[in-house]
Amino acid sequence: MKELIDIFRMSEVSIPIRIRLIMRLGEAINREYGMNLTEELVYELVKTLDPENKDVETERYLHYINKK
Repeated sequence: MKELIDIFRMSEVSIPIRIRLIMRLGEAINREYGMNLTEELVYELVKTLDPENKDVETERYLHYINKK
């Protein structure tokens, strides 16, 4: 998951590209481990980069956020 943070911190790449990369890498990590491990982290990173982003306001991500 270090790679998700690395992408988040990139300053050379635009925010929309970083968001897409974070979401795609999160999916790849989930597939690799056969578990939904990254949803909360992806949600937090994306919302930090773009508080108005609607791509992570889906049941997939909110299901894990609302479990708190």
